[in-house]
Amino acid sequence: MKRALRFVECRQLPLHERISIQSLYPLSKAPLLLSLPSHHHVYVALNRDTPLASIVANDEQLETDHAIRLSQATYGDRHVFRGLLHRLIYERSRETKYPITYYLQEEDYHNQDKHRIYEAAGFQVFHQTKTYHLPFIPCEKATHTDWTLELVDYSRRADWLTFRNEHCHLLPGAISMTDEQFAREVRQQTLFYSVKWNRQVIGIMKVRLHMYHISIQEMHVDCDETLLREAISFLQQKFFYMFRYIEEAHISATSLQPDLSYTLRRHGAQISSICRYTYILQAPPTPIYS
Repeated sequence: MKRALRFVECRQLPLHERISIQSLYPLSKAPLLLSLPSHHHVYVALNRDTPLASIVANDEQLETDHAIRLSQATYGDRHVFRGLLHRLIYERSRETKYPITYYLQEEDYHNQDKHRIYEAAGFQVFHQTKTYHLPFIPCEKATHTDWTLELVDYSRRADWLTFRNEHCHLLPGAISMTDEQFAREVRQQTLFYSVKWNRQVIGIMKVRLHMYHISIQEMHVDCDETLLREAISFLQQKFFYMFRYIEEAHISATSLQPDLSYTLRRHGAQISSICRYTYILQAPPTPIYS
């Protein structure tokens, strides 16, 4: 039977077809499909009424950074998915007069077929993110008095954002964070910390609290290896007393942060089996001929 393929953004679909996109995803992993924010787009390929491939695009920072985040890619037909990816990039490139940088996050790191599709489409690996489980230790050192951990609220976000965005390419998020994103994270109970040594800010952290662990989603300490070891030791001791019923932190670090990864392992951190890749592609604008 001849296919009748459609490549569309989910807002163009009637409700029953939009909901059917969920069938492509594992339970609880489906993207937001209703009441979508203006910057959130779900692109889907369908054969008549049957969804065959889907990917999520976030263009919140298209105007400021000329960047689009891609995530939650899934498919039942690899050739259709490759066509969907090509169509998305082509259509978005027709809408601008400048190159767009795509950052594609992939958590299904065992799926070599996906990696081959991304590479064939022109994507390159930007970095890999691994999670380290760092135990808390009630060991106090004299040098810990040189360190402080400061909670940053929205009114004092400017310096935190400046520091974070200067090093954003090293972090799991890969691109800059805006005031609006900071405010949204605060509403979602995300905690932002500055790490200070002798009253000078030399590091930042983005943290979520969970029942049995804290999740440090982003961390960067700008110092030499000796100070970094002291910083991790201080945090192990500090968190032990701050969170009495929590025993460890799950810290995300990228392959562009080798010193952090090495120091975490030296302090007893265990590497989780879970990791994710961030791919990058810069697409030039597509000329429109009249």
